[in-house]
Formats: sequence, structure tokens, C-alpha cells
Amino acid sequence: MTIDPNEAAASLSDIASVERRTRETLVYARSSASLILWGLLVGAGYVISFLEPALRYRHWVAIAIIGFSGSFLVHRRRSKRDSRMGELLLVTELVLLAFGFVFLILFWPVAPRQMAAFWPTLIMLGFVIAGIWLGRFFIYCGIAVTALTLAGYFWIDAWFPLWMAVVNGGGLIAGGLWLRRQG
Repeated sequence: MTIDPNEAAASLSDIASVERRTRETLVYARSSASLILWGLLVGAGYVISFLEPALRYRHWVAIAIIGFSGSFLVHRRRSKRDSRMGELLLVTELVLLAFGFVFLILFWPVAPRQMAAFWPTLIMLGFVIAGIWLGRFFIYCGIAVTALTLAGYFWIDAWFPLWMAVVNGGGLIAGGLWLRRQG
């Protein structure tokens, strides 16, 4: 039995499509726990910022330490191959944050409201870029959270931290739950 070149090309295309969808599903499953963790932490951080503005910067440092430690532990639980990807993503997040601090130094002084919109927007830029390699979900999530952050920044006054708790924290939690279902 011989295979026609068109049939062979179609079969190879189907195999590549299945491979891409499988890789995307595995990435989604691995990312869900980290997104839920960060969503809970970020949501709590914005609520604390709303209730206790004087603690604004101290609690964010604690949240970052807890979040990165938790992300590291979540990715460390995976097999060797998976933990390598988790470590690369963690290093990428740290590089993105380092650039964020460089931007803040360049543009200092920054108002608390600007700071509250800057970090999620920067992180969502990372999501959009990661989505190019990891799957469309990250692109959609990054664009949606950024658009809602900008809407809140321009149109919501005193309630902006609570808006961000819902948009950023809630968006990450909802995304993590959706990824868990997909993966």
C-alpha cells in the first residue's frame, strides 16, 4: 500500500496539530496552581491597600516573597523536565520584575495609583509574550486584565484598589480554575 504525498502531508499536519494541543494542555495544567496562588495573594494585597494605605509597600514585599516561594514550590513538585520549564518561567518572571524596577527608577516619583496599575500591566505584558509560545489563553488573559486595569485606572476613583482586587486577583483565580479544567 502506498501513500499519496498529499495524504502524507495531511497526516503529518494532523500529528503536528495534536502535538501542539497536547503541549498546550500540559502547560495549562502546570500553570493553574500558580495562577490561583498569585490571584489569592494579589487580591488580598489590593484589599489591604484599600483598608490600610499606610501598609501599602510593606505588605506587597511580603506578598511577593510568599508568591515567588509558592510558585517555586509548585513548579518544583513536577518531574525533572517540567521543573526545568518552571524554573525558566520563574527566572523570566524575575527578569520582568527587574525591568519593572528599572522603569520605576527612570520614572520616579510614581503615585500609588500609577504603581497599582503599572505592575499588573507589566505582568500581563509577560502573559501576552508567554502566550506566543505557551498558548492563546495567556494572550487573552493578558489583554483582558490590561484592558480592565486601564478602564479602572481612568474611570474608577477611590475604589480603584478594590477594582484591582477583583480584576487582577479575580482574573488570575478565574484563569487558574479555567486552566485546571482544560489541563
